[in-house]
Amino acid sequence: MSGPADVAVNLLWLAPGRVGGSEESTLASLRAVSDEAPDDLALRLLCSRELLDAHPDLAERFRVETAPVSTVSRPPRLVAESTWLAARTRGAALVHHAGGTVPPVRTAPALLTLHDLQPLEARATHGRVKRAYLAVAVPRSLAAARVVVVPSEHVAGTVRARFPEVAERLVVVHHGVTTGPGTTEDVLRRRYDLPGPVVLYPGITYPHKNHALLVRAFAAVAADHPDAVLVLPGGPGQEETAVLELARTLGVGDRVRRPGRIPAEDVQGLYRLATVVAVPSRYEGFGLPAAEGLVHGRAVVAASATALPEVVGDAGVLVDPDDLPGWTAALARLLGDPGERARLEAAARARAPRFSWAANAQGLLAAYRRALVGRRR
Repeated sequence: MSGPADVAVNLLWLAPGRVGGSEESTLASLRAVSDEAPDDLALRLLCSRELLDAHPDLAERFRVETAPVSTVSRPPRLVAESTWLAARTRGAALVHHAGGTVPPVRTAPALLTLHDLQPLEARATHGRVKRAYLAVAVPRSLAAARVVVVPSEHVAGTVRARFPEVAERLVVVHHGVTTGPGTTEDVLRRRYDLPGPVVLYPGITYPHKNHALLVRAFAAVAADHPDAVLVLPGGPGQEETAVLELARTLGVGDRVRRPGRIPAEDVQGLYRLATVVAVPSRYEGFGLPAAEGLVHGRAVVAASATALPEVVGDAGVLVDPDDLPGWTAALARLLGDPGERARLEAAARARAPRFSWAANAQGLLAAYRRALVGRRR
């Protein structure tokens, strides 16, 4: 009788602190797979030393192999994937490439996680060099993979439209949402100077995240809610300076909290105390902040774009990401109407179970097993 299948997971692309929500969602998914304890699969992780230092618990759950060079920047990572990774996975039953591309040099069958087609669809959100690379790498990776895991039906639809030959190999696995006790409300209010209602939007200040629209909408309602604050956790992106300057120009610089990247416990606590979770992003392959808002039972207002309507459903308010009057009205209504907030909070709690990590892990394990019996190499 044969032993468990050797499934290697390529995490060389995952530079800690640089890939936004993909870092937490990818690792939480793998931890959930570990919790399922599949006896027919033996997972091992291949990653950078930096990633293991940032998440030492991975070594307690999995066999972990670290690359002999830093893979924080793209050129060394690409070289390592086609040399060191190829050598370390020779003969593996399956290699899960979780970062959206499959290396050109492969020594084992591949499963691909594709977060979205944003570089091909929304070209202004990525630099020229990265767009040129992905324009070649993404089609090649889709062709190479036995199974392609995507986080939403929206992404599946965009892949089918551009690459119809991949349709039968697509598997939709929704992200899960991590919950926990989090930092207590009184500590958070002191730590971040939060005197009253909180409008929360976690996210790196990338252009497509559309922070400026939310700052403008908040400024329009701030006078009617003098204790309200807008809290924007997350690392700095290209729009960092512009967003902060806009807040100052609109007279709400002292009402906008931009704490940067904060501990996960603080993020959990902020979701629990938030009055409104707002997600105005123009492009999301899934939309984790919206799902997190729902799971924490908050009133959510989100952009009616890409995957966000699929995530939010009828449990939140959907507004066009460029409709400033619509966003202003939505914030005003949710900040001022406790009854409407209560209705949305109840709807959020009813929708939340579809975003469990157990469901995510079961979906990913099913994709692994499907790839292991596939015929494509």
